[in-house]
Amino acid sequence: MPDGACFTPALSPANGQRPAPEEIWAQVRDDYLAGMSAPECCRRHGVGLTALRKRAASEGWRRADQPWAPPARLDPWDEGALLEDKVAGDLDKVELRQLGWVADRRMMRAVLRGDAAEALRWRRVRTAIEADVEEMDRLLAEDEVLKWARREAHEAHDVNGVNGVSETGA
Repeated sequence: MPDGACFTPALSPANGQRPAPEEIWAQVRDDYLAGMSAPECCRRHGVGLTALRKRAASEGWRRADQPWAPPARLDPWDEGALLEDKVAGDLDKVELRQLGWVADRRMMRAVLRGDAAEALRWRRVRTAIEADVEEMDRLLAEDEVLKWARREAHEAHDVNGVNGVSETGA
């Protein structure tokens, strides 16, 4: 080797990792064309986002060319899906605190996946729900105070339990 030259082994790809096998890329393609987001495909199959985007472009993976399909439902283990099943789809039975819990769990899951942007979005949702819960609690407490004050005022004007009506009925 000439003086001053260094030997660098050729790695493929540039980051030194081995490329995913073709059967993995077939699964990535199927999931991507079925409507799964590119970042979710990458997380699920362990491939890089840039690699997915390059392969999708070079091989012509276009969702627009796919037949229409209804949107995918949430994963069955997702807290939102579990809550929806618990109330049998009747959203009037869902309490705000429960929604805050769902948002908190989704935020935590996004953090564990390393998706900071999604985690921050869920944090904002949770914060907004918590603010609504606090406001509702404040209004309910205020309403209880008003009910108590009305009851006290009513009892103060109630003479011997007859509400101002004389005992003779006149």
